[in-house]
Amino acid sequence: MPRRLSLPCDRLCAMYEAGATTITLARLYDCHPATIARYLRQCGVTLRTGRFTARPFDEALFRRLYLEEQLPLTRIAIALNVSVSTLGNWRRRLGIPPRRRRA
Repeated sequence: MPRRLSLPCDRLCAMYEAGATTITLARLYDCHPATIARYLRQCGVTLRTGRFTARPFDEALFRRLYLEEQLPLTRIAIALNVSVSTLGNWRRRLGIPPRRRRA
């Protein structure tokens, strides 16, 4: 028979709003993160999304570095403080074709 949890709304909400994740709270209360999420919703808390927020970027700077200056992707990534895969995503989103490999 499943055990019945009694989680304190005030403490649970305070910890979550202070930045604790559902995973952290689940470990603390020895239950599943979905259980914590359900309790938080019942307590009236709007849950944070698990996805990263989209990072804004300077399209003109990216185009200049990639198309005009033709810097290597690793140098552009360092200059813009993002990963090389993020640059690939931006390039595809902007419809910029990939550069040919150097021989």
